[in-house]
Amino acid sequence: MVLLSQATPGGLRMRCFPSRGTVRALGRLFTHLVFLAVVGPFFFLFFYMVWNSVRPDFLFFEPGVWRFEPTLANYRAVFSQTEILANVKNGVVVSGFATLIGLASGILTAYAIVRYGLRRLALAILVTRMIPYITALIPFWMMYRWLGLLNTYSGLVLAHLVITIPFAVWILMGFFEDIPRELEEAALIDGASRVQTFWRVLVPLVRPGIIAASILCFVFSWSNFQLALVLGGIDVNTAPVAVYKFAAAEGGSRGQMMAAATLVTIPVFAMVLLVQKHMAAGLTVGGVK
Repeated sequence: MVLLSQATPGGLRMRCFPSRGTVRALGRLFTHLVFLAVVGPFFFLFFYMVWNSVRPDFLFFEPGVWRFEPTLANYRAVFSQTEILANVKNGVVVSGFATLIGLASGILTAYAIVRYGLRRLALAILVTRMIPYITALIPFWMMYRWLGLLNTYSGLVLAHLVITIPFAVWILMGFFEDIPRELEEAALIDGASRVQTFWRVLVPLVRPGIIAASILCFVFSWSNFQLALVLGGIDVNTAPVAVYKFAAAEGGSRGQMMAAATLVTIPVFAMVLLVQKHMAAGLTVGGVK
């Protein structure tokens, strides 16, 4: 605290002001409280899911009981009674190819929008991203049935491009806007072709954005449920559809449902933790001039 004296007709009066250190400490405390209020519920839900996945089934009807002996019976039942590994493999294949194709298309589209001022194309992509997926399910299903793409990897990958391409485009547009046009012109003057300039000069500069876009595209494609349920059918069930089976009346116990949800969530959660620095840099660098 800082004490300041102020002259008054009746004499000196002391006034107290907080010091800069106190203000900074209060600011950090407020930031941590806001962060805890925003992130805390998500971590609690993840903890609740993992905690109940190792909880015996008969205790689900006794919600007040928190002390019990953990068991892996739910995980063993999931592996033995379901095809969770095959569903995870399907999800990796579909999300992986959708992310790769979405990034390749997104990089080229974002560059064209920025360099040639194709704002109407950017608006059309944004509108495509804003349309709920459920409105496109029936047209997708009818078209896929006519083309023979139902219950196929290729059909589901093409459907997931509706998710990955808009994400990639709108993230990478900010990065291409931050690259001076003079840098590209200098490479052309030095003898590089336009293709060489794009892949050897521009693409390395937007690498943080590519990393961030790839993670977000994969996560949103991995967690999509509606497209996989309607278009994947029986042969190409992904991980979220596998978890949905436990929600049905005949699908199994609650503990098995929690175990399946944990198995589906942990790979994405671990991947995000491993690349969180690159992801944070990719989401922030593009917004700084």
